[in-house]
Amino acid sequence: MKRTSYTVATVLMWLALPVTALSYLRVWDRLPARVAVHFDANWQPNGWTSRAGALWLGLGIIAFMLVVFTVAACAVRVNRPNAAWPVMIVFYLMLTGLCLVNNWIALRNLNGQPPQAAWLLTPGFPHECESEA
Repeated sequence: MKRTSYTVATVLMWLALPVTALSYLRVWDRLPARVAVHFDANWQPNGWTSRAGALWLGLGIIAFMLVVFTVAACAVRVNRPNAAWPVMIVFYLMLTGLCLVNNWIALRNLNGQPPQAAWLLTPGFPHECESEA
């Protein structure tokens, strides 16, 4: 039973590919021709590609990580069985983060707004708050 559930968990990681594709495809017709895919510390775009380029970049990164994680998950399961599930949890957390970043990139290009926490990186932010108090 343990072996079967670990194998299922390893295979289910690959759902990150269609989830990433859906992040882009559900807004495909509304994305601009030039999509921002890289941002500086102030959340300003400084790297662009086409819509298709953004999709393939996101899928490529996810696919590369999935290959690495699948091989690593099998190796850990064989060599360190007690560490297999904690490692699998870390892999799922990392893949979730990558999917969220891809979704954020697609949504960011729709409305052009930086994330809500961008005010934390605004130069002079602590000083502005102190002067208001």
